[in-house]
Amino acid sequence: MAAKVEKTNEEIFRQMEETSIKLMEEFKIQDSTSKSRGYICGGGFTYKLVPVGQPAPDDDSLVYTTQPQGCDPEAGMVECVLQNSAAKKELVEYPGYPAPIPREADSPASCPYRIVEIPSKGLGMVAARDLHFGELIISERPLMITPQRTIHSIKWMDSATPRQKQEAVYFESEKIHKVALERMEPEDKEAYMQLYNSHKHDGSGPIVGISRTNAYGVFALQGDEYGGVFKDASRINHSCSPNTFRHFDRLSLSMQMYAVREIKEGEEITAHYCDPLSPYAARRKALKPYGIRCDCPACLNPAKSDKIRYRISCVKDAIPAIVKWAGNPKLPDDLLLGPSLELLKLMEDEGLQASKAYERVLYHLFLIYSALTIIGTYELSEMNIYQHKWIQLQTFRLCTREDACVQLLTDAMQVGFAAQRRSEVTMKDEPKCD
Repeated sequence: MAAKVEKTNEEIFRQMEETSIKLMEEFKIQDSTSKSRGYICGGGFTYKLVPVGQPAPDDDSLVYTTQPQGCDPEAGMVECVLQNSAAKKELVEYPGYPAPIPREADSPASCPYRIVEIPSKGLGMVAARDLHFGELIISERPLMITPQRTIHSIKWMDSATPRQKQEAVYFESEKIHKVALERMEPEDKEAYMQLYNSHKHDGSGPIVGISRTNAYGVFALQGDEYGGVFKDASRINHSCSPNTFRHFDRLSLSMQMYAVREIKEGEEITAHYCDPLSPYAARRKALKPYGIRCDCPACLNPAKSDKIRYRISCVKDAIPAIVKWAGNPKLPDDLLLGPSLELLKLMEDEGLQASKAYERVLYHLFLIYSALTIIGTYELSEMNIYQHKWIQLQTFRLCTREDACVQLLTDAMQVGFAAQRRSEVTMKDEPKCD
């Protein structure tokens, strides 16, 4: 049997370019009928052959590029459709790009999740073992990254109807996505096409429909928002009380998802597709295009949950108030502690540990306990609980531990100085024993 000959990168990319050009010729034939659909041509859909290793032309042609180049290829490559060459330049010249995918240094060999059938939801993700707060569940590059906005440069005929315009946009978008799909490796292409499509009846083509159903927002380039479709992460179902926090790392072109609370083996792993703090009616409207009727506890009892979530959405930065309280000996020691602990428990009961408001209250509690430690009311261990948890949440956002500690120390010093003055005033006012 003849040995398999591995293709060089140049050969692979040349084949991808030839596939793209062949599709362009096919689309030109399809474009000859565009007039009957209410528009003159697929404006903006210009593709130019760019030799491997050379920069894209400095114009507004769409750029198809496989990224990241030369870094961690075993973790997968991403087919990117970028609005223009300036967008590619911004992507590849980002400081530190490209970088390997972040992974847990001490993670076990076994995968922490499984893709299984979820009753009434189709395929979804469940925990393969018990997962703990802060544990990295998945670190994955997208199969495809494309612009999230619709094509804006189609030349409409005066007779074009709103329906024709919508169909034309979907038709042109399908062509753009098809080029990227055909550039993929066969197994990646198959994985993409097996994802769920909730847009089969609104004029979307199958490739665009899958993108509209499964894409997560990833980054912005030149003011345009982009979305990524993933093999496994796009299988994660929605919950208004998600048990994960996600962050897209632009340096490695990968999505990380972390557990924000304990997840038992076999429990479904969930993410949010809309703002969890929005009222039930707004969440239901946002989820309708996905064909989702959420059955989480918040959606089963919206009359109660809406009030709680509105209260949580009103949480603001309380650092000035904490500093003022810490330095005023006339104010009770537990003035801010009780309400903050109550609010934190409310968030945990509602399953909102992934919200920014939860981080904020954790931070407030750290500062409050740091002041109470100086005053002498509490031990250092109480403060450390909230400090550790807040720093862990910052690392989810790929904020360095050093940066998080600098912010924490700056605010803690401000509160600490106020608390120290409070202690000195209190001691001075205490009656002396004879």
